[in-house]
Amino acid sequence: MHEDRDTRWGGGLIAPDADMSADASPLDVLLSGIGECVVRVDAHWVVRHCNPAYLHGLGLPAARVIGQTPFAVRPDFEGSLFHRVIEACRRERRPRLGIGFSKAVGRWLMVRAFPFGDDIVALANDADEHTVGQFELAREALRDPLTGIDNKRALLAELETRLAQGGQGGLGLIGLRRFNAINDTLGHGLGDLALMEVVSRMQATLLEGEVLYRLTGVEFVLLSPACDEATLRERVMAMASRIAQPILLRDQIFVLGSLAGGVLFPSHGDEAPLLLRRAALALRQAKRDATALALFDDELEAAGRLRAELEQDFRAVLRGTAPGSAGWLSLALQPKGRLRDRAVIGAEALIRWQHPVRGALSPASFLPIAQECQLMVELDRWVIDEVMRLQRLLIDGGHRLPISINLSVESLADLLLVENVQHAIERHGVPPELLEIEIPENALMRDVEVSTRVLAALSALGVRLSIDDFGTGYSSFAYLARFPVHTLKIDRSFVHDMVSQTSSRTIVHSLVRLSHALQLQVVAEGAETDEEMEMLRRMQCDAVQGFGYGRPQPFTQFLDFVHQRCGCGGAQVVPSLRPPVH
Repeated sequence: MHEDRDTRWGGGLIAPDADMSADASPLDVLLSGIGECVVRVDAHWVVRHCNPAYLHGLGLPAARVIGQTPFAVRPDFEGSLFHRVIEACRRERRPRLGIGFSKAVGRWLMVRAFPFGDDIVALANDADEHTVGQFELAREALRDPLTGIDNKRALLAELETRLAQGGQGGLGLIGLRRFNAINDTLGHGLGDLALMEVVSRMQATLLEGEVLYRLTGVEFVLLSPACDEATLRERVMAMASRIAQPILLRDQIFVLGSLAGGVLFPSHGDEAPLLLRRAALALRQAKRDATALALFDDELEAAGRLRAELEQDFRAVLRGTAPGSAGWLSLALQPKGRLRDRAVIGAEALIRWQHPVRGALSPASFLPIAQECQLMVELDRWVIDEVMRLQRLLIDGGHRLPISINLSVESLADLLLVENVQHAIERHGVPPELLEIEIPENALMRDVEVSTRVLAALSALGVRLSIDDFGTGYSSFAYLARFPVHTLKIDRSFVHDMVSQTSSRTIVHSLVRLSHALQLQVVAEGAETDEEMEMLRRMQCDAVQGFGYGRPQPFTQFLDFVHQRCGCGGAQVVPSLRPPVH
């Protein structure tokens, strides 16, 4: 006597049905004799085989089931545990397991699905209380609590499985850009909602066999069967396109961006942690190059190793913990010249690093490291103190020439900046007007209110202030009158193109006239030829800084340069054309 199908699903052993489907495989024959419910569906969801336990659970004969889709046989199949597990297996082309409560049978079931060629084989049996509890604990450990998608732990496990099975594919490590604007503007609650919206969009782009994982806060991994660079690039860019669609939150529109690093396996690695590390290297390269996607290569890893070594060395040098590191960091001074008589009116201090093994390193090789490692504030403090030390030597030698430093974005936000500047000035006994702080235009405009407060506090100390790289950012001319600055430095790109391009020449001339109208001193950066300097002189530009006037040089050579240009009487400070605003 058969038990009622609503209280028994796949329990016990049911004899195989002699009426097997015509295309039954050896696996079908084997699975027909087990007590679990078994069904095999093709790529179109058509049932190609099922065992007696499955038929018993449905209460239907084989003729009503085989050759039909489960949706046609059972209207409630849509969204059922069977449906969800089989669909996940079809989409991701990997074994999937699910445990859930089935309303159809009134019990907890465990459903497993496996790829079998183009088909999917699913098995189901009762799940006891212990199994349910263990499954939920294990599943929670692999799931991101906010978005509900799999996490890094799940990614590593899946990668190890695929690699062990000789699988091929690609990883796209995707980092969201400009997401902090949402958190800063609307708070983390709405930020979480925005993140879930982005995840939903990314999931909507997934193709069969692809899986999305959340790695960290705003970093995600696309695991794709794509085993060549072109296909991986295409898949990552498709996801980037969805991410870039505007998000509307509280009547505000936010447009996010993304950058990605890509690796292929097994060509780029046969271990999961190694692949993730190399994907991270590629993502960092994408950030440095400001490109949408960077793919890993061996040169990138070699550069990464060098970068790691330089980071350790730079940190040790900056903090004085490297043996014999005194003198490794130094400042070169590039003179600034007054155009009407070519007299020296000051200099800009430029950082130099003499590595004991690798020799002289350009700022381009270590300043990005300092930024990534959050060492810019510490470096700027060292530069300020070293400039004050050199300034003291200049004063003692009879020279009063302001030395400027280029302040980083990070230091502009440092709450101790003004205090540290004041301490350095007092410690070396230097008049504050002999220190000039140059701030890049884009740094000023990042937070206008903060910039205004910081500049006002520095100006109150008597420090000279300058806007660097002017013309390359997004500042309004109105802010030139608002900021308490003394000098405007025209970006070298305009100066370089000035001779050959009328538009650049017009821009430079207009900036000179505007600055003078605001009683600001004007310094043109990057002048390299006599023709450029003569053109700037005719425009009544005040001063110039560039190879055409003087190259960056050590302090002793700078002193010789000053003596040659100005004579033994030294040089005088060129006053600001406009009193600072307090």
